[in-house]
Amino acid sequence: MTAAGSLEQAFAQAAADYQRGRLDEAERALREIERQQPDAPDVLHLMALITLQTDRAGDAVKHLEKALAVEPDSAELLNLFGGALKKEGRLDDAVTAYEKALAVAPDDSEAQYNLGNALKALGRPQEAISRYQRAVALQPDFADAHFNLGGVLKEIGRLEEAAQAYRQTLRVNPSDDEARLNLGNMLAALDDVDGALEAYGKLIAAKPDLAKAHYNLGNLYRNTGRLDDAVASFRRAVDLAPDRAAFRNNLGDALLKNGDADEAVSHILIALEIEPRLTEALNNLYNAQKSLGQPEAAIEHYREALEVDPNNTPAATVLGSALMQEGDHEGAIAQRRRAVDMDPENAEAHYYLGFSLLLLGLLEEGWTEFEWRWRVEGGEKKRDFPQPYWEGGNINGKSILVWSEQGVGDEVQFAGMIPDLLSRGADVVLECEPRLVPLFERSFPGVRCLPKQDPPVAEAISGDIDFQVPGAGLGRWLRADFAEFPERASYLVADTEHRETLQARYREGSDDLLVGVAWHSKNADIGQQKSMTLLDLRPIADVPGVRFIDLQYGDTADERAAFEEETGIRVHRDDSVDQMKDLDAFAAQVAAMDLVVSVSNTTVHIAGALGVPAWVLLHHLPLSVWMLDRDDSPWYPSLRLFRQTEAGQWADVIERVTARLADLASG
Repeated sequence: MTAAGSLEQAFAQAAADYQRGRLDEAERALREIERQQPDAPDVLHLMALITLQTDRAGDAVKHLEKALAVEPDSAELLNLFGGALKKEGRLDDAVTAYEKALAVAPDDSEAQYNLGNALKALGRPQEAISRYQRAVALQPDFADAHFNLGGVLKEIGRLEEAAQAYRQTLRVNPSDDEARLNLGNMLAALDDVDGALEAYGKLIAAKPDLAKAHYNLGNLYRNTGRLDDAVASFRRAVDLAPDRAAFRNNLGDALLKNGDADEAVSHILIALEIEPRLTEALNNLYNAQKSLGQPEAAIEHYREALEVDPNNTPAATVLGSALMQEGDHEGAIAQRRRAVDMDPENAEAHYYLGFSLLLLGLLEEGWTEFEWRWRVEGGEKKRDFPQPYWEGGNINGKSILVWSEQGVGDEVQFAGMIPDLLSRGADVVLECEPRLVPLFERSFPGVRCLPKQDPPVAEAISGDIDFQVPGAGLGRWLRADFAEFPERASYLVADTEHRETLQARYREGSDDLLVGVAWHSKNADIGQQKSMTLLDLRPIADVPGVRFIDLQYGDTADERAAFEEETGIRVHRDDSVDQMKDLDAFAAQVAAMDLVVSVSNTTVHIAGALGVPAWVLLHHLPLSVWMLDRDDSPWYPSLRLFRQTEAGQWADVIERVTARLADLASG
């Protein structure tokens, strides 16, 4: 037999050993062949596969570099080379290798998928999506590509598309538990409760001992107010995985919401034994102890946790929150500064310090710390605009994009700084919630108003714009102290004709005061604390000479009927105005009022921006825009603030508002 034949037999045996999983024997044989044929691509290829499987990516790279020197246009080798580079952490080089593979074989679905994975790891989600989409177009039954496509779409907030990607994963592989779990999560986030229940139900039927499925089902029940079901699901999750701190904490939270604070505390404390730095459990402990009338017990727990672990940044941050709630504002600031000093890169600590500083009116430092909001895990993500970020420099003759962030009320608040930019000679492009476009266009002549979209509209990413800044980012440069607030009664302009038409309709020829009322907020974080019921406003119904207009969004028919039955007073509802669809019409409606009485929501922001007198009913620890210990607002001169003197109690607030309203109506 020739030497060449002997080498071929040896390689065939090495390949057979590799297939049987006998990697050591295969590698020994290949090294012997390599000594005689150092540049054989097949040998180098198989050596690369073995070294990759034995976690020696660097060796695999070397073998593949030699093989590619012989066969530079081998798509198979280039694809494997990309995988070796990725495993070694050389992501940019991996992308280059995959792109070369696709230049040779553009219809290689595996290479498209692998390139998508590398781009995802590099934080380039849009490019990753296009590669995954190409992979599944080439190979519709490519389950992993569908799954990873869903993951990237989820990360950038395209939840409906993510759900569809997970459906496609399950079409190919119905037993993929993770895909079904993720599908349920997407449907829950999209408020498709029935769809989410179906997804979780199928998963639990197939895998009844999958603790995470019970946990996620519990979250769905809790978030939709089905607290008994939530408690039952969380109990099952805890039974299956008693050492999971998050499971214990959420059981405690559901118990607390369901009125069982004693048992809630016991589970939350176990969660903190397992994970002393679990922020959600630290927060829930204070809420549970406070509901038992023992907030000092939670505060003592945080102090003890800090003695055990002086670098427990979440404990210091939450201790600051608890002290803020209890009225020890200086102590709260001190703890939040401590948290930042402990961990200078902790975004949450900086963010909450910024909130406290702004709440106390320490604006310059507060805005600086508030910039950390973009880095808070689970918070709003900073959107990617190509223009340089404005850092407060000369803007005369320059164009600046002010882009939308947070909610409609926040957008209205921050729009109060647009006239400042105009006075500095800037050409302003204002991105906003689409419903605000007509109102902002009328109010800011010469400003180009663009509807917010994701990705942004083409004009927003134009290279003709010199700078970009988020709305709240203007505060750092234009509202660093109270002297910078302008003496400006208003800055929004309602449709005059529409306002007059509505006002005449509501007055019906009377001289009654038109008082618009709103009493509820759907803020995901603190809406419950900010809100009251319409019947809580019952005392104001006794004030004569007042006609009440419903400015509350959503369906209020039942509440108004109950109010009228209780008081004999009608709260008028104008169904021709729907603020959820037409904010310009809503602004005209607010402008038609003589007075607005409302909790902290979009209504009062619009009233203040229009210069309409408004009385804001504030819970104990309000949003930072309202600050503390003052009854006026530097943001909105026409507003007056009525604060709770005791957390959760509205009676005293309503009593003061009623007395003030009686004086106004009689005057």
